[in-house]
Amino acid sequence: MSEYRQDPLSGRWVVIAEERANRPNQFDVPYGTEGKGHKTRCPFCPGNEADTPDEIDAIRSEDGTKNDSAWMTRVVPNRFPAITTQKKWGEWENDLLVHSEKLLFSHNQSFPGYGSHEVLIETPRHLLSIAEFDDHEILNMFRIYRRRLLAHREAGIWKHALIFKNVGASAGASLFHTHSQLMAMPFVPPPIRQELRREVRYYESHKRCYWCGLIDDELAEAKRVVSETEHFLMLCPFVSRFPMEISIFPKRHCSHFELMSENLTDALAFFVRKCVRTLEKAVFWNNGPLAYNMILKSGPFAVQEYCTDKNTQNSEDLSACCHFYITLLPSLAKAAGFEWGTGLHINPISPETAAQRLRDNSIDR
Repeated sequence: MSEYRQDPLSGRWVVIAEERANRPNQFDVPYGTEGKGHKTRCPFCPGNEADTPDEIDAIRSEDGTKNDSAWMTRVVPNRFPAITTQKKWGEWENDLLVHSEKLLFSHNQSFPGYGSHEVLIETPRHLLSIAEFDDHEILNMFRIYRRRLLAHREAGIWKHALIFKNVGASAGASLFHTHSQLMAMPFVPPPIRQELRREVRYYESHKRCYWCGLIDDELAEAKRVVSETEHFLMLCPFVSRFPMEISIFPKRHCSHFELMSENLTDALAFFVRKCVRTLEKAVFWNNGPLAYNMILKSGPFAVQEYCTDKNTQNSEDLSACCHFYITLLPSLAKAAGFEWGTGLHINPISPETAAQRLRDNSIDR
């Protein structure tokens, strides 16, 4: 029998309906990528550096120079940015965006699209998935993540940044060559502010982080746990929006990914690669290579001023309430009229069933 489940932080609801897994073509999601052969040259491959904007950062050999082809990981501005530093932010920060309830009285309000939008090209090899990365490539990927988040934190003008990775056209990728994106904003998006406020209220009531409590409960119940190490945990969240959805947590409290030690960052890199390989092995029914989104959700850079209200003004340091994590969202089901009309996702594979399938297909590394 199907059931409704609600996420207490976001307020998001899902419908778990495993009976729908038997529908014809339920998981026949077309991969829809141009493949490894391109009609035109790939702008992210070595030798084609002129096809991208000037690099912002890179991991390269000691004798390499900026914009040459001797790089191992490269960061450039997005050529087609959704948000840009060329816009002027002005007084908007302290007016309508922070107090978004004022928008109720203005039907057509808009704001400058100010922000930072970067592309992180993790390897010069023309690969698709993290599962194909060798040890050096996966380490460089997570080290550049950490470096770019630290750079945006230290800039002092950004309040929140998100790193995400789209793999395959059905997951939103426009290029085959593996890459991630970073988008930084001068404000904390309202849905994330709402989650922060609820995290604070939980902390004030329980004197511990909401996520730390969830991790303890999941480990005790074990039904949705897929894999764990000394430092990290892979599980299928109780309120999974999509079939085979995965969350990866640090087991010890850590509010911000970029503040984690380099040793733990490296350990997380290997663990995430293992999770992706396990997922790709488990999804044997998928039509072609697995398309997926990976989202690194770290704490905002400046949460106090953007989360303060009557419930948070006297709270302790909000870093005690945040807990970073990574989500893997396989593109195995299509959103349709019900999802768009209600905001509730129908998930045809329960997280308990998904976790069992993933455990059955677990790999060593």
